[in-house]
This record gives sequence, C-alpha cells and structure tokens, in this order.
Amino acid sequence: MREKISFEINKNTDGILEAEVLISEPLEVLSIMLDVEQVEMLMGYLFLQDESGKTRFQKLLGYSERVIQIGSSSECTTIGGVPGKIGQGSWKLTLCIFTEEVRKYLGAQTIPVTFEITGEKKEIKESIGEECWVSEEQKCPLYYDQFSWNQKFNGEERWYKGDFHTHTRLSDGKETVANAMEKAKQMQMDFYVPTEHNVIHTGWKHTEVMIVPGVEVTAEKGHCNLFGIDRLPSRIKEIICRPASEQAETWVTEILQEAAERGWLVSINHPFLHVWKWKFHSIPLRMVQFLEIVNDPTYEYAKESNEKAIRFLDLLWQEGYRIYGIGGSDSHNLIEERYDGALEPSVAGDPGTHVFSKGLTPTKLLQNLRKGHIYVSRYCTLEVEITADGETYLPGEHIPVGTKEAVRIQYQVVIRGLEECPVVYAVINRVRMGMELTEIEKGVYEAKTEILFSAGEYEWMRLDVRKEDGTFLGYVNPIYHGAKTPQCKTFGEMVQKASGMI
Repeated sequence: MREKISFEINKNTDGILEAEVLISEPLEVLSIMLDVEQVEMLMGYLFLQDESGKTRFQKLLGYSERVIQIGSSSECTTIGGVPGKIGQGSWKLTLCIFTEEVRKYLGAQTIPVTFEITGEKKEIKESIGEECWVSEEQKCPLYYDQFSWNQKFNGEERWYKGDFHTHTRLSDGKETVANAMEKAKQMQMDFYVPTEHNVIHTGWKHTEVMIVPGVEVTAEKGHCNLFGIDRLPSRIKEIICRPASEQAETWVTEILQEAAERGWLVSINHPFLHVWKWKFHSIPLRMVQFLEIVNDPTYEYAKESNEKAIRFLDLLWQEGYRIYGIGGSDSHNLIEERYDGALEPSVAGDPGTHVFSKGLTPTKLLQNLRKGHIYVSRYCTLEVEITADGETYLPGEHIPVGTKEAVRIQYQVVIRGLEECPVVYAVINRVRMGMELTEIEKGVYEAKTEILFSAGEYEWMRLDVRKEDGTFLGYVNPIYHGAKTPQCKTFGEMVQKASGMI
C-alpha cells in the first residue's frame, strides 16, 4: 500500500486534525514518512489507532526521525509504538497541534504537513528496544501488561540514586534513549524515571539502570509528574488537544483522582518556575504526595524558583501536610549544550534524588518513595543516621514519644564528595539552626545534633546542606512527631497564606 495524507496548517487551523488510513490487507509493517520542517515538528503530537480502535502509536514529534514504523517486534517499532499485527481495515491518524505556537510561529503563513504511509519496511534509528511493556492484546489503550514490577536489580539495603524528571526524543528531549542510559551510568544512577510530556514509553533499551514508568501531565497552567503508572492516564488526550482550555483544571483533577485509585504517585513540578509555575490553584493538596524542590539547577530562573519551592514545602509541613521533597533534572539537552549563563550542562542525575530501600525493584522503590525515605543532593552523597530510644529511623518517618514527656533524637549526617566545607542546618518547625561540622577525613564531613520532640505537640525537623554562599547542596526530608489538621485545603489557599513568606 502507499497513501499520502496532507494537512494545511495556519493560524485558523483546529487543534485536532484527523484522517482515515485504509489498509486493504494485513501487513507486516506500517511505515510513516514525515515531510515537515524541524521547527514544525515541535508543534504537535501524532497518534495512530488501529482497526479495532486501540492506540498503536503516540508521540510528540519533537526532535524525532522522519521515519516512524510499527512492526511485529519492539526492535522494529519506533518508540511510542505498540508492536504487533497490522490488521486490515480503517485506521485513524490524528495530529494534535499546539494552536498557540502555530499562531506565534506562522503568522499569516499556511504550511503543508504531509505523511506518506506504506507497507514497506524501513530502517529506523529510534526503536523501542529489547524490552516491550505493552502488547496488542492490551485490555485498554496503552496498558503496561508486560512490565516487570518486581524485577530485582539489586539486593542491598542502601541509598539508591536516580532522577524523577527526565525527557527523551519521545517528547521534546534531544537525547535518544540509548544516549540517556549512557549518561545515567556516567552519573552513577541506579534508577531512571522517564516523564515525557503527555505520552508514555512502550518499552526500553536493555540497561542495568532500573526504569520506572512515569509521565509528565503537561497543560498551560502547570505540569505534574505521575510515578508508577500502569497505563496512559485517561484525560491526557483532551489535555494535549486543549492545553489552555478552561476545562483543563477539571481534567487534571480527574487524572489525580485516577492516580489515587490506581496507586500512582503525584508530584507538582517546578511550582514557581517562571511561565511554567503551577497555576491550578483549586487542586486539593491531599491529592499530592511530592513537590519538586530542585528542578534543573543549571537553568537561568532555577535558583530563585527552587528556593521558593523549598520554603513553600516548609510551610506545607508547618500546616500539617506530609508532602515530601524530590528533585528532577528536567533535562532536555545534549551533553555539549548549555543554557544561557550556565557553566554546567543540564544532565539527568543533577540533582540526584536518593531513596533508601532494602533491595531495588520498581515496586520497592515506589513503596519507599511513598514513605519519604528520600534526600536530594548535588555534587555529594549523604549518610544519614537518626536514632531515638535505641531505635533507628529514616527520613519521612514518625518518631513516637510514648508515655514520656519528650523523646531525645540523635541526628548525624556524613557528607562525601565535596571539595569545600559545607554549611549544615537543622530546620525545626521552619527555624534554621546551624550544626557543628567536623572534617573526619579529607573531603568527608560530619555534622551532629540532638533535638527534643515533646508529647502532645506536632513537630518536624529536616536537614539543609549548603555551600558557604548559600548555594543548594542537599535536602533531607523531615522526620516528625504528632499530627496537625491543615486549614488550607488547596494549593491556591496555601499560596495565598504563604504570600510574603517565600
């Protein structure tokens, strides 16, 4: 077969363009060649549904190759595709375009976007890889019926380093999956969570780095990540097609409800970052488990927005919420690229988010993430030891007082990897207290403190690690005692309360 589909795109074009693809007989492969310029590739998503209505391909065109293919196996299918039979019948091609970007870029111009569709096998450079997480027998669109949630990657009880905010060429990242994995190994990462904009990976290249499925729900008024997803969220396509719609807040709320029902974890991304800050103010905070406190520290607006996020999270804890801080590189770039004014590349694993776990499987990582056994760092690793009444605790845990008036907590941290002596603070109920630091060997620093948690009180304490000039180095999530009922119920109410304090 050979068929051409062309769309005329201009400032008046609707955001959803659809065309029927008639397949007269079963095929071994289905190949799509794109005739479109690079800048226009960044303006839209491509979807393909088969004759039974199942999604067989989804991708932000972005920086991808101009040849897309669906074949019988994951190694001859482009990332974002579902390998399997190419059945006879009526398939549907959908192009969802960013209408605002089109108006901005094209002005009064009209451009053609052409897809040539054939049954000829092509050479593709961006295949899914050896591991396929979906099958054509899926019960619902893009369900991970082949993902191994309990695959064991390591048996040790220790801190594991990874990144909870990453991008590849499946959306608007510039790196291939293969290159992303090479960089992950160079950054000594144990796990990697792909969080593409509104689309999900359907498999992966073979790697020693553990992959945990995620997605970045991306709308005009904010972005949030979902971790541990087992399918494409239900309202994603509506958000893709109408990201600035007044209904977007309703769709995002429905996705967060779906996350709660299916056990996915929710993180608000870069909540105060320039034009990408979180503006879905009616979202209930009870639906959120994490706040991204360090987003791509090499980006020009990052320092101010990340510091606001850290201070805001302190206020959330003071309010009574147990929402944990995580990091995300949000890296989109090639290793040789730099943002304006940046001295370092934006790379996955910077910052590193470290999760303590007894062994490493996707399920165990998510369980310990949910418990808040987390610290975030740049340039260094931390060894945290928290004891009270002869018991050892981890960040994120409740410290019981029992029948006594108070419990005495010994808190120790060892910091490795820094060339200069850091500054360490204990942050107790939003009050920062300097901790005495000792260099126990060259480049290894130890800080200790003792604190009291009193019976009948709600109290919390976290650790803050900085350079002498105040630059961020580390954030250890709080331990706490007691409970407090929050008065602010939504993100917007909390932002209003935080006015002047962050």
